[in-house]
Amino acid sequence: MTRARRAVPPAERPRAFLLDLYALAYRVHFALLNRPLQTSRGENTSVPWGIARFLLKLMREHEPAYWAAVFDAGHSHRHLRYSAYKATRQRMPEDLERALERVRQLLQALRVPIVELPGYEADDVIGTLAIRAAQRGVEAVIVSGDKDFVQLVRPGVCLLNPGRGGPTAIEEEWVDVTNAVARLGVPPERVVDYLALVGDSADNIPGVPGVGPKTALDLLQRFGSLDEALARAADVPQARVRQALQAHVEAARLSRELVTIRTDLDLPLDLDDLRRQEPDWEALRRLFVELEFHSLLRELPEAAGAPAAPTASVETERRYQAVTDPAAVADLVVRARARGRVAVDTETSSLTPLDAVLVGLSLAFGPGEAYYLPFAHRDGPNLPPLLHPDLQPLVAMLEDPAVAKVGQNLKYDLLVLRRAGVALRGLAVDTMVAGYLLEPGRRDHNLEALALRHLQRTVPRYEDVAGKGKQQIPFADVAVERAAAYACSDADVAWCLAEVLLPQLEERGLGPLFRTLEMPL
Repeated sequence: MTRARRAVPPAERPRAFLLDLYALAYRVHFALLNRPLQTSRGENTSVPWGIARFLLKLMREHEPAYWAAVFDAGHSHRHLRYSAYKATRQRMPEDLERALERVRQLLQALRVPIVELPGYEADDVIGTLAIRAAQRGVEAVIVSGDKDFVQLVRPGVCLLNPGRGGPTAIEEEWVDVTNAVARLGVPPERVVDYLALVGDSADNIPGVPGVGPKTALDLLQRFGSLDEALARAADVPQARVRQALQAHVEAARLSRELVTIRTDLDLPLDLDDLRRQEPDWEALRRLFVELEFHSLLRELPEAAGAPAAPTASVETERRYQAVTDPAAVADLVVRARARGRVAVDTETSSLTPLDAVLVGLSLAFGPGEAYYLPFAHRDGPNLPPLLHPDLQPLVAMLEDPAVAKVGQNLKYDLLVLRRAGVALRGLAVDTMVAGYLLEPGRRDHNLEALALRHLQRTVPRYEDVAGKGKQQIPFADVAVERAAAYACSDADVAWCLAEVLLPQLEERGLGPLFRTLEMPL
């Protein structure tokens, strides 16, 4: 059973957010490994983008009084104690290694203190800072998904697992004394005993061979501690487990030593050195421009010296809505004609346009504002068929070349609507074509890839709303509200991409080619 994820409670005292930077960077790197963000110059920016997005969100939602980014600093005392420690780990990927230099530039612009201590891992530095903060009456919040940190949870020390974003998002999770046991099945004071028994293949910590999570929990429940389990191994009824404990006493004790996080380091800084300062907004703006973080630029204050908290993310301001009243559709048509441009996206029964049945149509009129018009959802509610007299204003707008149409792979939409009896005219911007013209050497010009590269934004996937494999259902069987969120996102993203890609085409002298040759085709 999946445990309930606890949201971050309101702060009752100042909080110090201690960031396990390598863990965060690795998480972003592998999350975007198959669809990396790149600048127009080819620089991979996935990791700095992910870290920047997270830090801006952290500032906006949690307003840390203190914070620090903690890095590992080479080999640690654990390597001296056990030469095989982390010996099975692969070398850091080159892309990630280069990206960390950009992350340091980001941290400097945000004025996040960078802390690293030669001879010790980030875990030990974070552990020491956390205890110091708690002793000062400041609530320490360790930002990491690493299970080892559960051993530090106590009054005044909590964990924030940042979760992950995107269409299969997992919400961030708060861990404190009230729910720490749920993480591994043991209380914080027994976490090192548990980890010593099961070992850790990622860090090459041996543990006790043959003892997995369930057996470890059974042993700790029966004996109370690792020491007691080792001392009374003869009392273990299962022969295999009994023999493993008796044969690997030293490995278990070594493993406990390796997984224990130090909290007593002699750090050359004080909590006051971690107090959050006003970011260098101008330096941050320059960095975002260089890295082509267009959507994140919109989160920054208008001018350097503006209030410290960034403005609300564009992502939180999206207005997506299903429209099932023909009169409301007529109002949308009036707005589309007034703007002179509309983003269009069709939802259908098939990827092949010549046999696809129109299930719904989404329209976007600006960033964050889109509407879904359902026509053929099994459980409704639906609008009347597209050619019904009540929808004549919509058909007339779609067929009017004076209203510019924006979309992704508009040829597909054109064929689908033609099959439905509507001649789509006024095709002005196909973002797939624009993306290809800007980067002809790339193969990925689908909406998801373009949104990541040019908007630093993830979009819902078809599988997220309709399922996948044998469990996938027809789009017509998807509930209208769920379908609306997916379809509106596609139209919205197409609109936003057009705003970003068209200026780039003009800057490179590709505008005339796009308008006079590519789009007419």
